[in-house]
Amino acid sequence: MPASPELAERAAADIATLRADLRTTWMEPFVDLTLTKRQALFRRLERLNKIAVAAWHEHTALELMLALWCFLQDLTDREVLILWEDSAMDRAMRRLTPMCEHGFTDPKTKIAAQRQAGALLGRLQAEGLYR
Repeated sequence: MPASPELAERAAADIATLRADLRTTWMEPFVDLTLTKRQALFRRLERLNKIAVAAWHEHTALELMLALWCFLQDLTDREVLILWEDSAMDRAMRRLTPMCEHGFTDPKTKIAAQRQAGALLGRLQAEGLYR
């Protein structure tokens, strides 16, 4: 049965808000940097991006979303990443949590997502991050 127009509108608005929060979150760490530092950090992130996502082509979008959620949840649980209340990232994680919980109804999916999150963490730790 198709979703009601009201539900579809609400979902579209939630996704738009989530995207806006994630765009804000992406840029926040760079705001106070000088142009030179910002460019250097962007180059490092581009290199890390290639390393981190190298194996992602073999996974579905849902699997990747769940793995990234597990990765972020691990960082926040261990207080490696602190989400300030009502920050853009806090709002994004609160919106993502119920979306991701739906994907974890199958225990195999949850285990696979946690394994992928651990692999991502390992690749980033090898590059000196999140130790």
